[in-house]
Amino acid sequence: MKNRIPDSKIKGYIRGYKSGDEKCYSLIISAISQYIYNYPRIVFSSDADVCGDFYEYILLRLRDIIDAYRETEAKFFTWFTVVLRNRYFNFLRGKRSNYILKESIDFISFDYRNERAGGFHNVVGDTRDYGSVGERDYNDLIEYIVKNLRDKQRLFFHLYYIDTLRPEDLGFLAIYLGQHFRDVLLGIDRIKGSMIDRYEIKRALLQKLTVLYYRIMRSQKQGDDEQAQELKKKRDSLLCEYRRVKINPSYKNISSFLKIPQGTVSSGILRMKQSVKQILKEHHYEEMPF
Repeated sequence: MKNRIPDSKIKGYIRGYKSGDEKCYSLIISAISQYIYNYPRIVFSSDADVCGDFYEYILLRLRDIIDAYRETEAKFFTWFTVVLRNRYFNFLRGKRSNYILKESIDFISFDYRNERAGGFHNVVGDTRDYGSVGERDYNDLIEYIVKNLRDKQRLFFHLYYIDTLRPEDLGFLAIYLGQHFRDVLLGIDRIKGSMIDRYEIKRALLQKLTVLYYRIMRSQKQGDDEQAQELKKKRDSLLCEYRRVKINPSYKNISSFLKIPQGTVSSGILRMKQSVKQILKEHHYEEMPF
């Protein structure tokens, strides 16, 4: 996206405005208005209505944005483009947070997993009951956690604890990443598809546990306490094995999806885990496996 205003001129307007010359503020607006208006159209292919709404959104906040600017050798529009990107996501999450979802849901249903082979690994349309922990529903606990995480931490929470994803979480990912809903779905499906071996191991162990529980109950009913105790030892050992199989994607797969370095993913997940642990500790959920 090109800008025809010389860098020295816009910086001069900003210096004048900060020194108290109110006329310079009008000159700043005149210099950057088209850049602001066209940003959503060029970068995100947004329509004219969104461009107009975004322009008004920025204009209301422009004084604060200019006040936060600190002149350096870098071009003003390099800095301003980063500001516009961040503000655009805030704009979507606020007044226009439903824009991407409304546009996308016309083309895809929450039963997307049934549209292609291998959909077993896609969570969209998942209506399962996640069970309960104490008096609080597990799904409610997930909601409580994500509401208390910063957006970037929530991003890593959803991608790392990917088996807890709900349809509304995919909406958050689409808005946060600035991606089409379908692209997010396909990315999530690829990540879960890469974990097929762990899903199969979990399922096989669960089947063995089911058989063991049945045999324990039968032994107890028959009064064979010795056999029941032996079976319980096997059950406890199998439970440990079951818990060791983590249903979390690799940092490499998350890195590939987000197109960021693995080191950034690793540090982001570490900070997210620390925040989640603190949230659970403050509300007496230390036993939760996060």
